[in-house]
Amino acid sequence: MMMRKPREYSDSESGSGVAHRKVSVDLGHPCNALCLNRDSSLLAVVGRKVFKILRLGLDQIEAQNDLRDLPHKALNLNYSSNDVQWNPKDDAQLASAPTNGSVVLWDLNMRTKNKLFHVFENEHSRAVNKLSFHPREPNVLLSGSQDSTMKTFDTRAKKSVQTYRAADCVRDVEFAPQFHENYFAACFDSGSLQIWDRRFPDSSIRAQSCHSGPAYCCSWHPDHEQWIMSAGRDKMIKVHDIQLGKLREVYIVPALFSVVRAKWRLGHKHHVTSCSLFLDNVVAVWDVRRPYIPFASFTEHSDDVTDFLWLNENVLISCSKDGKLVQQLMTKAQRPSEKATPVGLSFCPDGGVALACSDSIGYRNKATQSSMQYGTSRNPMMFRRPEVDPYQQAFLQHTSSLKEHKDTKNNPELRAFVQCATDYLLSGRPLHELCDHNYKVASGQGRHDVASHG
Repeated sequence: MMMRKPREYSDSESGSGVAHRKVSVDLGHPCNALCLNRDSSLLAVVGRKVFKILRLGLDQIEAQNDLRDLPHKALNLNYSSNDVQWNPKDDAQLASAPTNGSVVLWDLNMRTKNKLFHVFENEHSRAVNKLSFHPREPNVLLSGSQDSTMKTFDTRAKKSVQTYRAADCVRDVEFAPQFHENYFAACFDSGSLQIWDRRFPDSSIRAQSCHSGPAYCCSWHPDHEQWIMSAGRDKMIKVHDIQLGKLREVYIVPALFSVVRAKWRLGHKHHVTSCSLFLDNVVAVWDVRRPYIPFASFTEHSDDVTDFLWLNENVLISCSKDGKLVQQLMTKAQRPSEKATPVGLSFCPDGGVALACSDSIGYRNKATQSSMQYGTSRNPMMFRRPEVDPYQQAFLQHTSSLKEHKDTKNNPELRAFVQCATDYLLSGRPLHELCDHNYKVASGQGRHDVASHG
């Protein structure tokens, strides 16, 4: 993961010099991946028929360079990419992962129209899925391929340095941020997440089977040094803690569809962002502390979203199979929690009923409670949150109550219990008479399990 400075926008979405509206660019062809340069002023977008450099301005995105704008005979598979990464220290250098198994370096400062600088050929026998530059050593590039290998390259010497062999197809690789200089993470078709030390190529230092299907992506937390996230086809987003020498799950988010991309939202420790492999055109933002409903969602695309990134904590840029690149604002995102049904009702065959209801619609009103023809409630569960400033993008969780009630009129067991409590004698007679009387009362109500004749 390339560590970059977030684009400087003010916290509010008003005032001069601040992005305040959606921007959409039609690229004409489906896109696979995108990345930003170190100061977030340039954006690279790639696909099977797309390789463009765009300049990001205030409420506008302008084309700066089309790396495929060459004679048809000059174009080959090196210009069709699964992934692209910008050098963290050099705005003129990019690396791309073509579909032919090569790794390609590009130099935007070349005076020729063709910016292809170098091709690492015959390094992988199958397509490369992901690339990652080392955040502090910009000449070290990592690749992960479908041929079950990972390689590091020296972009200065133009050669591969080390090979790391795995047992399955590599779906994603990412160097750790500044906390772990030699670590990188990788996820595989087997569903496993592994942590490798690049100094020891023989095996990973930590590994765990995290998903029931292929694990499509992994992402180190940019600020919390012990957290790493993984997501996959099993519709699960998982946050792992590596502090104790192993991968320990600390949060699990059950998404609605298979997750193909998952990344952390800048400036928010507990916010993760995801998009699905198919059947869903939404970019969802989740708060891992309340995982069952998205905190926010972006719905501007008409086809599957393939990649996205945060320009800063309030501005998201996404690309899709619909060929569009869209810049969207967090303040304009949909809030699914605000549209969620505030009342839940469930009936039990024995006559009981459970009711969950938002306190804001009057469930705790005495008149509402008195109108219910049930016995007293039990097992109250209260969930409360303090008042927060709505402009702080906090996840609003309404105060709610969960209560269970029993129908004492139609429930034979409860009716027998009430009758026994009414007819039992506890004093006023000799002990043997009290026991005999209470035995007859319990037997008469069919409560033979509690009847006892002394």
